[in-house]
Amino acid sequence: MVKIASTLILSLMVLLSIVEAAANPGACTLTVPNNPLTAQGLATPYILQNGDCDQTNPDQQVFVEATIFDPNTKKFSVYHPLVINQGTNPAIKPVVPVLPKNAIVGLWFGANANSVTLVGDIGTCVNGLSSQDIFGQVAFCNAKAFFTAVHAADRGRGVVIPRIGTDNAGRACPTTRFFGIIDQDQSDNVITVYLQSGNQFAQNTRANRKALKGATQISNGSDNALISAFLDPALGCKPFTAPSLMENGVMLSSMALNELQATLQRAPVALVPSDDPMVLSNNQPSLAKINAYRAGVDQTLITSLNQALPNNYCINFDKIAPNYIKSIKNRIINQPSPTPAVANNLFTFMGQRYLASWTNLGCDVLLKKTSAITVTTDNNGIATAVQFGQSKPIKG
Repeated sequence: MVKIASTLILSLMVLLSIVEAAANPGACTLTVPNNPLTAQGLATPYILQNGDCDQTNPDQQVFVEATIFDPNTKKFSVYHPLVINQGTNPAIKPVVPVLPKNAIVGLWFGANANSVTLVGDIGTCVNGLSSQDIFGQVAFCNAKAFFTAVHAADRGRGVVIPRIGTDNAGRACPTTRFFGIIDQDQSDNVITVYLQSGNQFAQNTRANRKALKGATQISNGSDNALISAFLDPALGCKPFTAPSLMENGVMLSSMALNELQATLQRAPVALVPSDDPMVLSNNQPSLAKINAYRAGVDQTLITSLNQALPNNYCINFDKIAPNYIKSIKNRIINQPSPTPAVANNLFTFMGQRYLASWTNLGCDVLLKKTSAITVTTDNNGIATAVQFGQSKPIKG
């Protein structure tokens, strides 16, 4: 029987908190192998260069995720290229995937550090506007071609992207573009999980877990993982998954699959706004950079920054998120927190995340309103309770 990898949730519970809870150090440089979109390229480890980042440091790890589209069968698959430190070898060599004929491969990158800059064979990659003006924690390779091919096939058959399901209360399941669950940096980072054994790394497969007894599972703090590994199970939803090319019988979600399904999100749709730190250029809104990022996550491109005003983003965030989080309280309050150092369960985590995002997005300044959510914390600063009210005008 095919099933979703059960180890995903446990590994993500630890490392999602790292990215959500605090700013992370490190400006990482990652070497992309030759021919990265081929089977051999996928199986060749990416090299995290010595310097500011170390793959053994949870705050500085980098992850790669490949989603593959077969234009002949209209099916998807997922593969996790491995990242290792410069001067080391994999604990176990990566599996060489069998790719479909004419396969279209897209690559997405996520870092637990402040940033990742790609070097090497980066002809199809987008890291930002330049090596001096990057997005930050994320990058993509061949993403635009991947999404273009998928949507062309979907228009022809209408069966490529599954519909958004309903939760156990009969409401639409959350997507990365639903204002009820987004944060200040939506649609960022990947769902990849690796195994760490000392200073060596391997793909997270059943065979490797058996061979590397005691190995630690490491992962990328991710909005996509929050949905697929935490909210979906708690709400009775099923993420969009595809077969793993690393082992038979395992289904995996991915950033690309999440974003494809999110194209079916009903209005209002949360799309990266012009003031998101990922898309600022020299601390200023940039039409070129926001479109470069949006292309990498399959979002609508714009012709004017007025089409991505942060005010509108904050207005919808205020209208939708507090009411939604309150409505799912009973279904998530007894679920584990993705960030134990910040919140004591999934409900208080969502409340704390909203409150932090309200400030980080500058919604309080833009709308001159207080947050509709307040949070009670204990002596260690861990959120233990959430209170709901109405956002109120800020005087003065």
